[in-house]
Amino acid sequence: MKKYLASLVAAVPLVMASHAFAADKVLTISSWAGPNHTMNSGVFPWMISEMEKCSGGSLSAKVEFGLASPPAQYDTIRDGVADIGWIVYGYTPGKFETTKLAELPGNMGNATQMSVAFQKTHDKYLAAAKEAKGVKVMANFVHGPGNLNTKEPLNSYKDAEGMKLRVGGGVANDVGTALGVAGVNMPAPAVYEAISSGVAEGVFFPMETMYAFKIAELAKYTYHNPQGMYTTAFGMLINSDSYADLSDAHKKCIDSMTGVEMARRIGNYWDDADTLGRQKFEEAGGVFTVASEADQAYFAEKTAGIEAKVLAAAGERGIDAKAALDYYRSQVK
Repeated sequence: MKKYLASLVAAVPLVMASHAFAADKVLTISSWAGPNHTMNSGVFPWMISEMEKCSGGSLSAKVEFGLASPPAQYDTIRDGVADIGWIVYGYTPGKFETTKLAELPGNMGNATQMSVAFQKTHDKYLAAAKEAKGVKVMANFVHGPGNLNTKEPLNSYKDAEGMKLRVGGGVANDVGTALGVAGVNMPAPAVYEAISSGVAEGVFFPMETMYAFKIAELAKYTYHNPQGMYTTAFGMLINSDSYADLSDAHKKCIDSMTGVEMARRIGNYWDDADTLGRQKFEEAGGVFTVASEADQAYFAEKTAGIEAKVLAAAGERGIDAKAALDYYRSQVK
């Protein structure tokens, strides 16, 4: 992982550094995926451009790689090592429970639809749980529909039983357990090496990873559930002190691009990344299989207990979890 992150530092496009021109205030953005990932090639350049346009060039930001491992990103932002960053909520077990509502099987939609619904649900219900400490949530978002991607073909979810598959944290872990897979946990950037070395036989991932993490080179078979297998909840965070130290004008610039519209914009980028990933997957000879209705029913039966478990844990954080989930799904529709 250290070698991987070190290589990212060397590979950061020069365009990122060029944004940090003579601004009065330059914020540090911590990122952990590769330069080709949509967060680094799309989202952060857009954010930096918005800051500069809004402030007349007096507020900018620079992207830094290698500040911390993916699971340590929350601490990195909370502790002020970076001003802004994006986290996988599920990489911090036990810390975030309400965000799992956006990850559940049966949640359908693309990244944009689900991200907007997630942010609206956060504003209306989840923020009251105050799970994020020392940070201000700029936006919540998810990746597109999660799939089962393997080196060998699958004819049904039953074939996945006993397979060594990277599951990734959060609700994806529960889905893997329900399906009887031998779950392997690791941050997303480590998956390519895990599959190539035989540590894992496949991975729970969305289509964007076929390009962003080069999974198309290794996993030639994708098994897709139209009813929603899982997704992953992310947060875009800014350190509370960093935000408080901004001038009123700069705070307005940050506030003007956060919330639902930021979730929508990020979702747009992730949907485009899914399209590109699907294209690269097919160019590499990948086979995309849609689960039959019978297998979708089998999946629903095997994973039926997850929703109640997630609702109970979220409810312990002081919110009406059932109302929140119902609202989330109504907003996706």
